[in-house]
Amino acid sequence: MKNKKYEVRRRYDATATQYDKRYLDIQMTKYNEIFSEIEIDDSEIILDVGGGTGLLLDFMGNQISNVFCCDISFNMLKEGKNKHKANHFICADSDYLPFKENIFNKVICISVIQNVPNPQKTVREIYSILRCEGILILTALAKLFSDSKIGEITLKANFSVLKLWQLSIEDISVIAKKNDC
Repeated sequence: MKNKKYEVRRRYDATATQYDKRYLDIQMTKYNEIFSEIEIDDSEIILDVGGGTGLLLDFMGNQISNVFCCDISFNMLKEGKNKHKANHFICADSDYLPFKENIFNKVICISVIQNVPNPQKTVREIYSILRCEGILILTALAKLFSDSKIGEITLKANFSVLKLWQLSIEDISVIAKKNDC
């Protein structure tokens, strides 16, 4: 497991300066489709797991001030911090998020779980930091995950699936609500 995480960190650290040029259009397409399905209130506290260079912040502009980006790649976060000086960038492993329980209104996790050794563990970790009735927005590459697999991972972590669909570009997406509140 540690070897996969080390390899992911190494790969993203090595490509951090080119990441936005390579993935900006793809990520913006994903954000447009996902955020047409949910609303964000400017008072919400949001975590972007795998937030790297802050493309979600680029997408949101200055609409939301309480966005935290965490990523395992220090160099990705450094690129994000250079663009978004006033925001919070935290180097962290998605399986061991360094936040108190029940703190975030929404957790966004776009195209991350295919890079972790145990997606179920990551989604359970996200569950613990979401507030009661909190919302998870999760995507994964469709070539690696099916609708049923994403649904299963989400349900096993005790979420209720609100919507599950194929994005127009490479990912399967799920919007889910935290249960047991």
